[in-house]
Amino acid sequence: MRSPVHAPTASRGLIRLTTHDVVITGMLGALAIVLGSIPGLGFIPAPTPAGSATTMHIPAILAGILEGPVVGAFVGFIFGFFSFTRATLPFFKNPLIAFGPRILIGVLAFYAFVLLRGRYARLLSGLALGAAFYTMLGPGATRFNQAFAAGKIQASWLVGLFHSVTSFTAAQPWLPIVVGLAVAYGAYRILGGENAAPAAGAIVGTLTNTVGVLGLIKVFFGWPWEAVLLVGVTHGLPEVFLAVVVTVPMYRAVRHLRRTEGR
Repeated sequence: MRSPVHAPTASRGLIRLTTHDVVITGMLGALAIVLGSIPGLGFIPAPTPAGSATTMHIPAILAGILEGPVVGAFVGFIFGFFSFTRATLPFFKNPLIAFGPRILIGVLAFYAFVLLRGRYARLLSGLALGAAFYTMLGPGATRFNQAFAAGKIQASWLVGLFHSVTSFTAAQPWLPIVVGLAVAYGAYRILGGENAAPAAGAIVGTLTNTVGVLGLIKVFFGWPWEAVLLVGVTHGLPEVFLAVVVTVPMYRAVRHLRRTEGR
C-alpha cells in the first residue's frame, strides 16, 4: 500500500514500474485514445479558429501529477502514438512532433505540480486563466467568428451559443479585458490550498503540448512567427482553461478516494 503523500516521488518511478504503474498507464492511455476516437470528447467546441479545444492531453497531465513523471511520460507516449498513427495533417506524420511534446506533458506537469507551491502556483494559475478568458472573448472571439462566418466550423447548439457570446464580446473591446482581470482575481482566490498545485500542473502540461508542437512545426515546416503566435494564443490558452477545469476536480476526487482507502 502506498503512503499518503501529497505528490508522487520521481525517484521511485525512475527505478522501475510497479504493477500499479502499468495498470494506471494503461487506463489513462486508453482514456486518451477514447477521447481521440469519439467526436465531441477529444475536441470540445470552443472559440478558437478551428472551433474546438483538445482534451486529449489531460490524461497525461493526470498521470504526471498523480503517479509521477515516468507514468506521465508513458501516457504521453500513448497519446503521441495515437496522434502519429491517425494523423491527417502532415505535421503529426513527423514522429518528433507527434511524440516529443506529448511525452513531456506529464513530465513537466509533475515538476510544476511539485515545485510551484502556494502563492506561486496560485499566481501562475490566476494569470493564465485570466489570459485564457481574455483570449477567448477578445482575439479568439474575432478569429472564431471569422471562421464561423466562412462556414469552416460545424454548427451545433454549443457552437451557436459560443457564436452569440463572442459576437457580443468582440464588439466590446473593453469587456474581454474586464472579464480577464475578474477571472484572474477569482482564480487566485479559488485556487488556494490543495487546488493550486494541480492547477499549475495542468497549465504547464497544456503549454508544453502547445509550445512544443508549434515550436517544432516552426522548425520543420517553416511556419512564420505570426502564424505560430496566433495559433498558440487562440488555441493554447482556451485549452489551458479547459485543462484546469477538468484536472483539478479529478485530482481532488482521486486524492479523496485514496485517503478514504488509507493509501
